[in-house]
Amino acid sequence: MSANQVISSKPVREMTDPLLDLVEKTYDSSFPEEERRDFSLVRRLLAEDSRFEMYALLREGIYVGFITGWQFEGFVYVEHFAIDESARNGGIGAKAMTSFLALHEDPVVLEVEMPADEMSKRRIGFYERLGFVLDHHVYFQPPYRKGEAFLEMRLMTHGALDLERSFERVKILIHQNVYGVK
Repeated sequence: MSANQVISSKPVREMTDPLLDLVEKTYDSSFPEEERRDFSLVRRLLAEDSRFEMYALLREGIYVGFITGWQFEGFVYVEHFAIDESARNGGIGAKAMTSFLALHEDPVVLEVEMPADEMSKRRIGFYERLGFVLDHHVYFQPPYRKGEAFLEMRLMTHGALDLERSFERVKILIHQNVYGVK
């Protein structure tokens, strides 16, 4: 990929947007079932919850991935971020996340797997190179489906968000609104 290629973030809001089918394909192939909701529920969120946002990532007008997130008071939570398999490597992910960060004034929070293996360590390093900071608090991602287990994760933040003071508030907002845990 040449250095001058720009990745743009196009909001996807309409159920008839053909990009939605491309997002669904990438979503289903990029995340194991326990780390995602059924895509019919993603479509429902898009239609019914104004805090939920979806961006198709485009390189020269061609779909290359997506980011979904939630706008909460004081921060944005990135729920899913994936580059389509056909477009991986070559710096697209970094350009895409940089584009997403530029769209939001609020700090950004996301979950990462525990740094237990080479892939999870590489993923954390990717976000750190973009300016994210790994938080030390114990954090468990609630399951997307009833009867499944909580997954131990860590939060990462970008921007002026002090999790020493606001970890519980951030965790509760994510758990209640994203995962439906009361």
